[in-house]
Amino acid sequence: MKRKRSLQPVRKMKPAFLVFCEGETEEAYLNFLRRQYRLPIKVISHVTGLNISPKIIGKQVKIVQLDKRDIITTFLMYDLDVVDVSRKISVCYESINVSSNPCTELWFLLHHIDQTGEISTTSCISSLQKIPEWSSYKKGVFSYKQKQILWEKRMDASHRAKKLKELLNPSSAVYRLIDAMEEVKR
Repeated sequence: MKRKRSLQPVRKMKPAFLVFCEGETEEAYLNFLRRQYRLPIKVISHVTGLNISPKIIGKQVKIVQLDKRDIITTFLMYDLDVVDVSRKISVCYESINVSSNPCTELWFLLHHIDQTGEISTTSCISSLQKIPEWSSYKKGVFSYKQKQILWEKRMDASHRAKKLKELLNPSSAVYRLIDAMEEVKR
């Protein structure tokens, strides 16, 4: 007599996040978030640099997508102080923009203060380095204490960022990525 096979439940994939970014600071931050949240986040960086387009995004999604049922959400994390980046991002309408104006360091600064006045990249980094825990900040590298702050104050930064006007200086939409990760984590 043959044994009946038990039906296996349909595999349910967690959504994967494919984040396109331009540099080592964004990549280091995304790798930190991946370790903290323990979610299926794939980071594509340096590969695209500033050459972002719907075609490049589509190509990378096909590489990452193992099954047609896989849900892959794409994010674009760029510094908007770079000329022409805003226009390139705007044509990638299926991706979620999580860029910062003027730079990603603004997102780190928002973990500590409300930055509501216009600020340059140089001033933003300088303001960040005036905070004792960030005095030794170097692009692409985070100390243990900096990582602690980035994790523990991420919701404070999200709250501050949501009050800023999108795409204007200052602004940061990194909170969208944090919100998406928090949603999956639940």
